[in-house]
This record gives sequence, structure tokens and C-alpha cells, in this order.
Amino acid sequence: MLASLLSATLHGLDGWPIRVEVDVAPGLPGFTIVGLADTALQEARERVRGAIRNSGYEYPPRRITVNLAPAELRKSGASLDLAIALGILVGSEQVVANGRWAVLGELSLGGELRAVPGLLPMVAALARRRVGRVVVPSDGLTEAGLAGGIDVAGAATLSEAAGLLRENRRGRARSRPARVELAADPPSEGAHAAGRERIAGAAPEPGPDLAEVRGQMEARRAMELALAGGHCIVMIGPPGSGKTLLARTVPGMLPPLDDDEARVATVIASVSGSGPLADLVRDRPFRSPHHTVSYAAMVGGGPHMSPGEVTFAHNGVLFLDELPEFDRSTLEALRQPLEDGQVAISRVGRAAVFPSRFQLIAAMNPCPCGHAGEEDGRCRCQPSIVERYAARISGPLRDRIDIWVHMPRVDPDEYVRSAAPEGSAQVAARIAEARARQMGLRGRPNSRLTGRSLRAACALGPAEQSHAVRLAELEGWSARGIERLLRVARTIADLAGAEKVDCSHLDEAARYRSPAGRRYGYEAVS
Repeated sequence: MLASLLSATLHGLDGWPIRVEVDVAPGLPGFTIVGLADTALQEARERVRGAIRNSGYEYPPRRITVNLAPAELRKSGASLDLAIALGILVGSEQVVANGRWAVLGELSLGGELRAVPGLLPMVAALARRRVGRVVVPSDGLTEAGLAGGIDVAGAATLSEAAGLLRENRRGRARSRPARVELAADPPSEGAHAAGRERIAGAAPEPGPDLAEVRGQMEARRAMELALAGGHCIVMIGPPGSGKTLLARTVPGMLPPLDDDEARVATVIASVSGSGPLADLVRDRPFRSPHHTVSYAAMVGGGPHMSPGEVTFAHNGVLFLDELPEFDRSTLEALRQPLEDGQVAISRVGRAAVFPSRFQLIAAMNPCPCGHAGEEDGRCRCQPSIVERYAARISGPLRDRIDIWVHMPRVDPDEYVRSAAPEGSAQVAARIAEARARQMGLRGRPNSRLTGRSLRAACALGPAEQSHAVRLAELEGWSARGIERLLRVARTIADLAGAEKVDCSHLDEAARYRSPAGRRYGYEAVS
């Protein structure tokens, strides 16, 4: 008998409806899956066989063929396990299905249903196909309900899922065989549970407050400008000067996501597999990959066309500590998403476009030992070594950085005895006000203004235009360098509540535009 059910799989960030056709025919016992299934799907044969037996059903000793349509689309993951198992039960006439159901979920050998990554976009894809009802694992019931437009039912086991498809008397499951549970929960289960709670909306562990960053007034000001306008920033300084600490205060100063941004962030969080979602994700992402991250892990791709760190940081922050230590090809791959806000990945027979509009925050030492330029002479690096270290950051990538700031070593007396500076709450209020001003007047942050819209936003008078020209000629900036100068100047004016950009705003922006580490060999590339 032939059984056909609807399910779905992931392709990038999108769900793709899949028709699972199961033919249970007489012949030598066998189990074949066709339709470009990956390794995880091929292994579904063993999971399905064990789940059917341990759920009290009879595994039919017949020739079973499973076809996953459309045949030309590559399928990956374990989201089709439940559809395959129910197809076998319907095809062997142990279960009678009633209605147009879709089913999603991974099966354990004991017949329990487990949530799968990307449940939200897969249910949304089924809803767009006008599927009326879908069965999902109970753990992902709330997440699936976020899709809307479809009746969602939760099941904890294969037997419960079969019951939702209306079992007949012949197909009623026998009592479950007795089992002895000898394995305790794995050690990582607690970590997974904590991750699920964070994604589900529980308050994440708070980061350091900005008041903990003593001294470094120029760097604090530069960071406020960067967050207010969405500008990319690089901090240069010796070890222990507070670069990483300052970056870790960023999540506490970012405004929450709006409704449109939250919907996209929720889909990305679902695909990442961090855990079932209970509500829309409102916190802006803050990603901090280690410098050994691979090219595919950074921009996306791999065997399953998975999103990378630049996508997980969409509408948030990507923090790269020890910037020159990252692989050169990995850093160069950031150029397109920084400019276009998306990354296009193509493989043989497959292509995907991932959103990646993020704000880059980076920190680096001036030389391999970290002490170049200090007056105490602690640096023993040869000038050629310092130059090679600086050259690890290519000119085109530097040209995409709006703000450069030097962070010298903090004087011990200032660190111990100085009064506590402003905390994150006060600065976050100014940042939120400046961002609201930009969105209300121009519909986008200043970091995304270009051409005519940028010139109109700055509204430079004749004196300001002449001053901007003198600054550009003095530094030898290109058109792109001038554009980035104006963007930062517009943000400075927004924080000051000014309608137009004046010469003082341009002067401050110029101070951040030129790399602060020029005396270490970091020449401006504008």
C-alpha cells in the first residue's frame, strides 16, 4: 500500500515542504530511501525501525521504499523521521489517516519525538502551502505556534502522533514493551536546558556595566558614537587596556529589536538550533567567534548550506577580538556583507542568500607583543614585524571601518582612585534617542546613508563644505573616505541634538576616521 504525507526540511533559512511517499509492498524485506537524502536521513532507517517496534507497533517484514519529493532538492536533517514512520504505519494498514496532516519531528529509538532546528520556518512554509494542520514535537509546540495561519498539535511520542491521525481498531498500539532505563541524562543536558531558557525569553546573564571601564574617555565616546549610528569600529591598544571589557558592555547599551527585525531574528534563532522558542527574540544578537573560526563558519555554507556568524549577528553586533589573528580569507569574506548586508553562497546545484547586516566591532594589539608605541620601550618587535602585523588587515577591509580609536594603557592612579564614570543605562538612553531620531527622520541608521540622502542629512553650509574639503585633502581621502567621515559627523550631530552638521562635528569625526595606530604603521586607506 502507498502512503503519502507532507513534511518539511530546511534550505538555508527557509523551510521547504517535502512530500514523503512510502510504498510498503510484498517482496524481500528491505528499506530504501531515495530523493537526494543526506547521511542523517539515510540513518533514519534505523531510528524509524527501532521507534516503531518500541512504540508497540509491528515493523512490517516487507519491501519498503521511501521517496522524498521533489527529487531534485537535497534534503538534510532528521525532520522527516516522523513522516517516514507514520507512512510505514499507514502503508502497512496499522494506522488509518484522516485529513490533510503534515508532520515534523525527529524520532528516538524509544519512539519519543524530539524537536529539530528550524521548526519555525518549516511550519511557516507549510502554512504558506495552505496545510491545515501539522503535528510537531511537544517541546516545540510554542515555537511552531509563532508561525500562525496553521493548526498546530503537539505529540511527545510516535503513538501520540499516530493517535492524532485517527487510529482504527486494527492499528491501535499494543502496550509498550517494558524497558529499563539505565542511562542518566547526559552531562550536556543542563547546558542545553540553559540555552533553551535563554532563547525562550529568560533574562540572559548580564554583561559588565560601562561604569567598570575606567579611564579611556575617548574610547568610551567612540563606542557611544558607533552604537548610536551603527558604525563599524576598531580599538587598538596594548593588552590590558580594556578593549575586550569595553566590547563586552555593548549588549547592555543596544536598543531592542523592532517587530520586523524580531521576526527575522526569531527565524535565525530557530535555524541555529539553540532550543525551542517561546516568543519573538527581542535582544539584539552579540556574536564573538574565536579567531580560529573557519571560513564556512564565519560566512555560512558547508554541506547543509548553513548560515554563519555574520548571519547569526544580523541586526546586531559581530565582535572580533584579536583581529589580525583571524585567517586572511575569513576576514576578506566580510567585505561583501559589510557593504551589501547579505551574503550569497553558491555550490554545485545549490545556492542561498543569507541576511548579514551587522555592526563590526573589533579589537587588536598594535604589534605581536602588544606594546608598540609605548614610551617605556617594552616592545622588542622590529619595524618590519610591526608592518607585517598591520598588513594582515587589508586596505579594502580597513576602508570599511568608520571609527578607529587608540586605547593606551590606563594609569594605575586613574584606575584605582578616579570616580566612577557613567554607567550603561545613561549611555543607552542617549543611544536609543539618537537611533530613534535617525529612524524617524531618515528611516535608517546613519551607517547606511549614501550619496544624495547622506548629503541631505548633513545639510552642510558653504563653510562646512570648505572645511570638509580641507580635511579630505589633508588626509588624502577618497570619495568613500569622505562619505564615512560625513556619516560619523551626522551621528555626532544627532547625539548633540543638532539639525545640521557643523565644523566641530567634522573635526571630531576626522579624529576617528584616521587610524589611531598610524604611529604603529597603520596608514589610512581611504
